[in-house]
Amino acid sequence: MDSAYLKVKRAEKHQGELAQMFKRSKPFGYYLETNCKTGERATFAKRNEEVANEAAIVIGDVLHNLRAALDHAYWSCTEKHAKSDGERRNIQFPITPTEASLRDSVLPGLPSRVSQNFANALASLKPYRDGGNLLLCAIHDLDVMDKHKLLVPTGNFTKINSAMIQRLVPDFPSGLTDCGAGNCYRDVVWRVKPMTWTQMRKAKIPPSNIIEQELDVPVEIIISGIDPTKPALQVLQELIGLTKISIQTLYLGAGKNVT
Repeated sequence: MDSAYLKVKRAEKHQGELAQMFKRSKPFGYYLETNCKTGERATFAKRNEEVANEAAIVIGDVLHNLRAALDHAYWSCTEKHAKSDGERRNIQFPITPTEASLRDSVLPGLPSRVSQNFANALASLKPYRDGGNLLLCAIHDLDVMDKHKLLVPTGNFTKINSAMIQRLVPDFPSGLTDCGAGNCYRDVVWRVKPMTWTQMRKAKIPPSNIIEQELDVPVEIIISGIDPTKPALQVLQELIGLTKISIQTLYLGAGKNVT
């Protein structure tokens, strides 16, 4: 199999690993804490550090393989037209700030070296940030970021509302408007009647007098810097699909028949 597609296949494997990881345990959850002795209750976000860090590593692996796939495809189409070994070593799929910079610095040499069809194919992908294909640029930008720090996923708590929590926790305060849950230690704090010593003993409350309960509310895992409205797994799947299309576009432009 072509090396670019092998890199995509590896990215797909990592994306599958991430999906299985999220099925086993979640990086983020939303919880109810009750102090049975004082009667204080609170809702809050909680992060599983081990799962979140492992997810960050896998996300970085997905993005690195997608960026490498683009480079492999571009190199395959252009390396034989390089004028020196140094130029050949510097071949990479271009990401530019603007359409003008792509048009002025990348496209002019491609018709004579590869073909006009290849230049047109690259231009059609819009690999530039200002008005171009932002998801394609994100593959590059996040891969660069991952070289310096983990791409730690974030919990999206914006879909949680008070009515949703009240169905699970009937004594949750009513009348909350224009507010939502966040990635905070405590979002809402209220009081209920404390339990008596006899009640706590019968309920086998721990010595701390505090119990935690995870609430069954939607907490999606997102990747900061791409699209905060979409779950991380969906975004990665879209990036994988985009990379495949980009490779196919480049190969068709260069007249390569590779699958």
